[in-house]
Amino acid sequence: MDLNIVTLEITDHISHFDYFERLISKRSDYNGALYEDINNISNKYKEHLAEHFAKIDFYDAEEQLLPLFEISVLIMHQIAVIKAKDIHTLIEVLEKDVKKIKKLYKAIGKS
Repeated sequence: MDLNIVTLEITDHISHFDYFERLISKRSDYNGALYEDINNISNKYKEHLAEHFAKIDFYDAEEQLLPLFEISVLIMHQIAVIKAKDIHTLIEVLEKDVKKIKKLYKAIGKS
């Protein structure tokens, strides 16, 4: 397992999820059912990250995502002590979360 590649994958999923979440937050014209779905996936995503990165905040004081280099350093230190199987599971779960939020973003565009 190459820690650099794993770190890049996790960092990529974090930045993609943040991007879609911000795009959605700029829209106010979606219905209540989608709002509930967005809330649910957002909460699950935070839970998934907290399982392995509970003490790490990927956002600055202004709620902006930290620069990718800083995120990657934080992730690399943490994943060095996590079992390989758990890391792969985390990557799969984060990838699914990103796909779900992307799908919700597309649904908002169609509504």
